[in-house]
Amino acid sequence: MDSRFQNIDEEKRDKIINAALAEFSANGYEKASTNEIVKNAGISRGLLYHYFKDKEELYEVLTKYAIETLIEKLNSSIDWQESDIFERIKQIAFVKIELSKVYPDLFNFVIMFFTRDNNAKTLDDAYAIYEKLGVNVQELFTKVYQENIDFSKFREPEKIGININIIRWTVEKWTEEYLAKIDDGFTLEDMAQ
Repeated sequence: MDSRFQNIDEEKRDKIINAALAEFSANGYEKASTNEIVKNAGISRGLLYHYFKDKEELYEVLTKYAIETLIEKLNSSIDWQESDIFERIKQIAFVKIELSKVYPDLFNFVIMFFTRDNNAKTLDDAYAIYEKLGVNVQELFTKVYQENIDFSKFREPEKIGININIIRWTVEKWTEEYLAKIDDGFTLEDMAQ
């Protein structure tokens, strides 16, 4: 991240990040409007261009920031010694919730980036995009869903991947419902019970 942008007040920086995440998530790179970003961030157009030379640089910095933030939070929040896949997926859900409190559109942006804006048609295309960003996504997902996990609870070893996806999708839906309740004063402590 550019030092001028990195060194500004955290609250102002997060407003710019959130406005940009929301705009790019909703419209993709081509249709995203810097006018909407500055309006929603509450800054002048000139200030945005003080931090970023153009929309492309803003997008590149935002992409790198979103992915690095996600990876850093996963690495620092997950108990890598936890062997229960249900607990591991629950920890991942809590990471999503914590990040969504600060950056509500971060996950939508990351998904949009890898699916819509880059038109990755094959797995190799997607891996090339990840590599360009300096992210080994395959290694990360392997670590998140397999490192130290006890798979003996699964009766059919050939269906482990399918079963993990079913568990993950269930917990993701639960997480979405929680995120919808945040404005009602619902907390992580309420969720853990």
